[in-house]
Amino acid sequence: MKNRSQINKVLHLTHTDIEFDSRILKEMGALVAAGYTVSGIGVVLDEGAQKTAISFKADIKALNLRSRKLTLLPRTLRHVVTLFELVGKMLPRAVRERPDVIHCHDTLVLPLGCIVKWLTGAKLVYDAHELESDRNGLTRLQGALTLRVEKLLWRFVDALIVVSPSIERWYRENIGSKPSTVILNSPLFHEGQHQDKDYLRNKLAIPAESKVFIYVGILGHGRGIDLLSEAFKDPQVSSHVVFLGYGELSEELKRLAAEHPNVHVHDAVPHSQVVPIAQSADFGLCLVQDVSLSDYYCLPNKLFEYCFAGVPVLASDFPDIRAVLSEYGIGESCKLQRDEIRDAILRLERSQSTFQFANLAPLSWQAQEKKLVALYQQCLSKASH
Repeated sequence: MKNRSQINKVLHLTHTDIEFDSRILKEMGALVAAGYTVSGIGVVLDEGAQKTAISFKADIKALNLRSRKLTLLPRTLRHVVTLFELVGKMLPRAVRERPDVIHCHDTLVLPLGCIVKWLTGAKLVYDAHELESDRNGLTRLQGALTLRVEKLLWRFVDALIVVSPSIERWYRENIGSKPSTVILNSPLFHEGQHQDKDYLRNKLAIPAESKVFIYVGILGHGRGIDLLSEAFKDPQVSSHVVFLGYGELSEELKRLAAEHPNVHVHDAVPHSQVVPIAQSADFGLCLVQDVSLSDYYCLPNKLFEYCFAGVPVLASDFPDIRAVLSEYGIGESCKLQRDEIRDAILRLERSQSTFQFANLAPLSWQAQEKKLVALYQQCLSKASH
């Protein structure tokens, strides 16, 4: 058995494009800073996101998967074909790395991580970016298969990372207890990182007297965008809304912006620019729809981007989001209905009250890094005995 000083090689496996995935990059950076040798294998994606700058030393590879282009196949079958291609291409590379820890991001690469563990004796960290078996976009069959895979491979998992307390509890109650920690998807933000406070007003010709609401993230279905659009089209609402991001609803929102002067679309930007740009808004919008259990239990990165920008949040009335809003005084929640959203927007735009934010240090990425490194130390201390 290796002693602790030798256990320092970490391999991240994912079905996303690592250089565009800010959460994986932040975790890799934290582990590099803690003295680990870090590498990652992902896949090439071209979804319109902006590449994130990498400020640490890590060997990152991106593989081309041909099966992703087989769009005529039924979706579930395409997922199975993709899984086989993923394993076939990643396995030889992963085994050659001889890692001490395999860090698997989401369920698709979990079987691969288990095979690498069997062949190398490495520890296995399972990083569930959502409640994997009950999330937006999965068919019932895909959800059932995902849960079956998790239950089947659970005994090989040495440590679990999740994104909210409710998801941590769900895994413990429905699959089993593991050494685990909640790593919030907080931004890498440093005090003094300020944008021009009138950036959005100047760029989008928004009148100085108008309140500005900003939505940051994927412009896709299940994210309350249609309800937001309806609310801001209401003649009672004088505030402006800015949609910052990319996705399937981009063109539709641009058409809407051409018809309604208080609706604006801002192109996607690198993650490092999100908080400084959000600082020039008056309120942030974090209205996730209850389309899956993962959404209901979510703590989205935009929630933390807004609060570190010092911008109060109007968010979905979900348990984990409501707890954070309440504990840190960073905004208010509402039901996901058009009239409820409109009334909340009117209340905020007419209100003179200021939100008194509590100390946000426990929500910072620096605090998340400490939890990540502590989990690694706990996981690896068992290997040194």
